[in-house]
Amino acid sequence: MTTIHVSFTLPSGQRFAGAVPAHDVVHLALDRLLPDEIRAGHHLRLFKGDDLIFPDMFLQEIVDHYGDADFALEAIPLDLSTERPFTNFGVDHLAVALEDRDAARRFFSEGLGMHIARDDEHITVVTTGNTALFLFDFDPDAPLAPPAPSRIHHLGLVVDDLEAAAAHLHRQFPDFLGHGTLLERAERLSLYGHVQFGSISFMIQLSQIKAPYRGLTTEPARQAADELYDYASRDYGIRLG
Repeated sequence: MTTIHVSFTLPSGQRFAGAVPAHDVVHLALDRLLPDEIRAGHHLRLFKGDDLIFPDMFLQEIVDHYGDADFALEAIPLDLSTERPFTNFGVDHLAVALEDRDAARRFFSEGLGMHIARDDEHITVVTTGNTALFLFDFDPDAPLAPPAPSRIHHLGLVVDDLEAAAAHLHRQFPDFLGHGTLLERAERLSLYGHVQFGSISFMIQLSQIKAPYRGLTTEPARQAADELYDYASRDYGIRLG
């Protein structure tokens, strides 16, 4: 297996480094190399010079472009004492882990007419504009992997104030953020945690969309507001008696 030397250096000079498979994305390198006290409960920002590096970028592509995989790392503690209110705007995406991602891609794109927004060895994203499905290959050895294929990989929700949501969950459901990490992408900040309901456990991703990327801009997405059912508008279904 081809590996790449990866390092993360904090402003203090503290450095975390090691060999990581070349085909991995940055998120996997963070999971392999950072200790829990740096990864959990922090907003992580990665840089190459002035360029912000996103967690789902491929290490090999970064090396090809920049020449190495040595990153400057900011680990900003989350303020879990805030009591600001926040609003949950509902499901942004549903992620599933599959034994046959190719078949799922064909079904959702060719069968149901969903647009393929991304398709590579890490992930396939199919979308209608207002919601998306994230399709992963099932790999029981990968970080954040579910225990079995074709179960929920994670549920993605959008909130208006991610830090306020994190603080509320820290108070009310402290186990959720036991290993929570806030990661930054081009369009969003995302916080990951795990929930356990009886014997079932899965991950929830809470996202706060950055201001320049907010709003539905494509025609199908704009039309969706006039076509979709508003589950919050009334009680759902008919109850007799």
